[in-house]
Amino acid sequence: MTEKFELVEKAIGPVIEIEEHVPVWKMPTTFGRDFQRINDYLVSQGAECAGMPYARYQDMNWEVELNRSKLANFIAMFFKKWHFFAGLPSSKQLPGDSSLQSQDIVEQKYVTTIHKGPYQDVGPTYKALYAWAKTQGLTLKNEAIECYLNDPNEVEKADIETEILIPVAG
Repeated sequence: MTEKFELVEKAIGPVIEIEEHVPVWKMPTTFGRDFQRINDYLVSQGAECAGMPYARYQDMNWEVELNRSKLANFIAMFFKKWHFFAGLPSSKQLPGDSSLQSQDIVEQKYVTTIHKGPYQDVGPTYKALYAWAKTQGLTLKNEAIECYLNDPNEVEKADIETEILIPVAG
């Protein structure tokens, strides 16, 4: 797979998110539940989903995450709780509630690429994007956004597309 890496300026705009702390094996169920809850909320508020569903991962230590051994990755799959926000862009700014957070993801610089293939195979794409950013002299923030560009229930696993956005520091 040939990856195209870019430095872009992008805003996601108004969003509604749910904060989560779950291990990898719980993510499919968590995302399904959260995206449905957020979509229901948007509809109840007279708004529409204005983009693709995403996860905004927090507290990323790139050196640790990208250099973990296969055994350590396997163990982390069961025991590491990932801190992320599952979200949907909204057609308008809305108030949140007790479990739904409203915010505006303003324009900022990101390094980006499209990962094509199963979600669990995204690691090498992150490694390549991180390496590219270093060759460009860029410092990355400790978060990442994955925008899910198509529905894994509607395409073959090999055709799943995930846009990866990592904010640039400074």
